[in-house]
Amino acid sequence: MQLQRHPANPILTPNPQQDWEAGAVFNCGVTIGPDGLFYMLYRAIGRDYRPNPVGYGYINYISRIGLAVSEDGVHFERQPEPVLQPDTAADRWGCEDPRITRLDVDGQPTWWVTYTALSAPAFSGQGDRVGIASSRDCRTFHKHGVLIPDVQDKDAVIFPALVQGQVVVLHRVEPDIQIAFLPGVDALSHPDHTFWRDHLAHIEEHVLLRPHFPWEAKKIGAGPPPILTEAGWVLIYHGVSTDKVYRTGVALLDRDDPRRVIARLPEPILEPEMPYEREGDIPNVVFPTGAVVRDDTLYVYYGAADKVCALATVPLAALLEALLRHPWPAD
Repeated sequence: MQLQRHPANPILTPNPQQDWEAGAVFNCGVTIGPDGLFYMLYRAIGRDYRPNPVGYGYINYISRIGLAVSEDGVHFERQPEPVLQPDTAADRWGCEDPRITRLDVDGQPTWWVTYTALSAPAFSGQGDRVGIASSRDCRTFHKHGVLIPDVQDKDAVIFPALVQGQVVVLHRVEPDIQIAFLPGVDALSHPDHTFWRDHLAHIEEHVLLRPHFPWEAKKIGAGPPPILTEAGWVLIYHGVSTDKVYRTGVALLDRDDPRRVIARLPEPILEPEMPYEREGDIPNVVFPTGAVVRDDTLYVYYGAADKVCALATVPLAALLEALLRHPWPAD
C-alpha cells in the first residue's frame, strides 16, 4: 500500500516576494474551515538563515506559521502575513510544525492548533515544548501558552472528537508516541500543568506505539490528527531510521479505546523518492502533518526535505482494507 503523489507537487514552495517565507515552507496542517474551504497552516522560514559552520543545522533559523486557503485542496492562496509569530517567552525562537483539529466548545465551532514552541534556538536540542492555540474562523488565532511543560516534546495532535467524554492527545517524548486523556476541552485553553507533570512522571504507562520496524528504528511521532472511520481511528505517523531517513507509516486505533492498537502496516506508505523529497534543507524527509477526507479520498499533506509542502492521496477504503490485513500485535 502506497500513497499516490499529486501531479501538482510540490503544492507550496518558498515565496521570494515575502521575507518571512522566502527560505522554506513545509510541515503543513490542513483542515476544512467553516465555509467548506481547505485551510492550510504551514511552517515558514525567512530568507536569511545559513548553515551552522560549527555544528548541525542552521543559524538565524526562525519559524513562523502562515495561512493559505484553497477550494480544491491543491491550489492554495496565501495570506500576506503570518498568523502565529514567535512573540512570547515560550516560542521566541520559533513556531514550528502546526497541526490543526476541529473540536467544538459549547456547540461553537473551534479549531485547535498544536505546534512546537521553541524557547531556545532551533537545533539546540532543548527548549522544545508543545504550544496550543485556537480559532473560531480558521483565520485569526489566539495562543493559550504551553500545553505540556518541563520536557522536550513534539508531534502533539488532538483527536477531532471526544472519547468517552474526554479529550485525547497524542504527543512524543522520544522515541515513542504517548497518549493522554484530558477531562475536557477547558484543559486545552487552560493547560493544567499539574495533570501533565503527573502524566510525565508515569510516562511508560502512557506509551501507545514504540518503534518496531527497521525503517522507524530511531524514533516515531504522530503526523496529522487521527481520522475517525467505522473501523477505528486511522493514525498517520512518521518514522525515522537509524540513517535519519523520514518515512510515513499508518496504524489503526480502537474507536472507543484508542489506547488499543488494532492494526499497523509493516512497511511505510510513503518514503523519500522524488527530488523535492530527497534534496532540501534536511534531505530524505517526508513528514506528514495534515489529513483531510474528501469524496472518500484521504488527502495527506506533508513537508518534503524541510523545504516545500506536498500532497499524496489514497482511497480511504483501500487503506483500511490494507490495515485490517495486518492486525497488531504482529504474529
